[in-house]
Amino acid sequence: MKPVVFGSRFGWLHAGASNRGVVLCNTYGHEYVWTYSGMRVLSEALAARGIWVLRFDYRGTGDSYGEDATPGQYECSIEDVGAAVDFLKVQTGVEHVTLCGFRVGTAFALQAALRRPVDDLVLLAPVVSGRTYMRELSVTRKTWLDQLAAPLREIQPQDGPFNILGQVYGEDMKRDLESIDLAASVKSAGIAPARRALLMHARVGSKDPLRDALVEVGVDAQSQPFEDITGFIQETAFTVMPDAAFAKVVDWVAGDQPRQAVKAFSPWPEEDLRIETPEAIERPVCIGEESLFGIMCEPRFAASRGPVFLLANTASSSRVGDSRLSVRIARDLARRGIASLRFDARGRGDSPAMPGATQSDTPYSRIYNPIATQDTAAAARWLSRQGYKSIFSFGICSGAYHALKAAVMETAITGVIAVNIPTFKQPEDKTAQAMRESTRNSMAGYAASMFELDKWKAIFRGDKNLLRVLGFIGSYVTTRARSRIADALRLDGLSHMSPEQATTPQAVSRALDAKGVKAVLVYGSYDAGLDVLAAHCGKLGARLARYKSVRVMTFPDVDHSLFNPVSSAHVIALCESVTKEGITPVQQPTIAVHAPGVPLSKA
Repeated sequence: MKPVVFGSRFGWLHAGASNRGVVLCNTYGHEYVWTYSGMRVLSEALAARGIWVLRFDYRGTGDSYGEDATPGQYECSIEDVGAAVDFLKVQTGVEHVTLCGFRVGTAFALQAALRRPVDDLVLLAPVVSGRTYMRELSVTRKTWLDQLAAPLREIQPQDGPFNILGQVYGEDMKRDLESIDLAASVKSAGIAPARRALLMHARVGSKDPLRDALVEVGVDAQSQPFEDITGFIQETAFTVMPDAAFAKVVDWVAGDQPRQAVKAFSPWPEEDLRIETPEAIERPVCIGEESLFGIMCEPRFAASRGPVFLLANTASSSRVGDSRLSVRIARDLARRGIASLRFDARGRGDSPAMPGATQSDTPYSRIYNPIATQDTAAAARWLSRQGYKSIFSFGICSGAYHALKAAVMETAITGVIAVNIPTFKQPEDKTAQAMRESTRNSMAGYAASMFELDKWKAIFRGDKNLLRVLGFIGSYVTTRARSRIADALRLDGLSHMSPEQATTPQAVSRALDAKGVKAVLVYGSYDAGLDVLAAHCGKLGARLARYKSVRVMTFPDVDHSLFNPVSSAHVIALCESVTKEGITPVQQPTIAVHAPGVPLSKA
């Protein structure tokens, strides 16, 4: 496969060996991030049967040009599908085209085909009714908000753009999504969008209005259940590939097309691929011997080879970040004259898996695999070879873990900003269920919840396990007491472990300070990671004050994943301050920030 750019859209072209081609139409928002790896798996399976595949990001999504919540996003996405078909034909010479959409992508694909019919349509878990889909999004939003500490929940904007796990939906996008009625669209158009169609529904009932509408206009349409759809649309750490469903798709699309060997990860094309935004020029890059994939984002107007941020993956998500957060951070930094590299560690996004390595497939092994730390260090070395001298590793949650660990082991890294790091020690493997059960609130969050009647009702109903909460509190108290004793007796200073083996905040901070690495540990005031820090180092990490190059900053309105635009705005402004102010104390940022869905003001 190779990266491609067409009309400011970024994508990947998977090589085939026939006159057949498929354009994959992604879903949108948080589902796009959760299913990104699955779309690559499906693309590779189709390519193995000799079918050309183009998967791409609509403008305003992924790595493509455009801002979140831009007016006209729905119509723009439909136009992008048509442009993708044209690009695929020109690049490959294919004559037989299949549009394959997933979730909201099925609406984009179908509308594009109604305007310019294609040969085949594959509609995976189609959003048949926009009203139903918007209700599902509202449930997802409510679930997210219910998991927040009460003070964080209360500051979420009640008016303004619709925010689902960090993805902002503009008012016109909400209206367009709510108006989706695929069966009605087919009937209204009165033409066949394709000769054949495969529908794979999440829930199969006795009636299928969309299939019936397609049949009425002359389409050879069939419906099948989408097996494992629930396991597929999960956070990236929990995603289960729907192998059976994908196999059926490949067989249906390929027909009698013979199987072929999967092509190796291809070298980069010779042409200078770039995506130009008002603030930056972005280029796809191949990083080091590991062939990691990344996007180098360089500001249009800045001193050459100034400070650069290395953005680590969060969980098992691709470089784009949760609801495109890493892209927004990169481009906002570029607006401030700061370069960045967002990349995929091996086994994530579009980087290859580690050759010859068998990775256990448990949630924690995906998230905290040492490969990600090694690859973060390798990316830093690559930046150093490009001439960058001031390299800051940056990560959120598990990404903060890898950014911090890489800063300890890699001399090229001169600074690190770790946001809401949940642990300083690689956790033991856990099953998906055990991982969910280990998720907890912070001590501050529990304190705030004591005054919420709904929380107590949930405990009495058995929806929440009070004993588990008490266990968390007991573990915290025990660790804090043990840490105080160790600190009083100076036991940490007697340790002879290497810096790379450091597994406590003190040991990691000592290693960073010895190297002179500027380190900022950033926490939301209600984040559970702050409890880990407090248990080892006192309130707000007070005992880390002895390390001059390490400091702790907390923000009362920062949520764990920076889903609230205010949270990411704080952190971006902090990044800029750190590059300018060295290791002197950084004040609460007051720099103007740009939040999604809010137009830029003119000076």
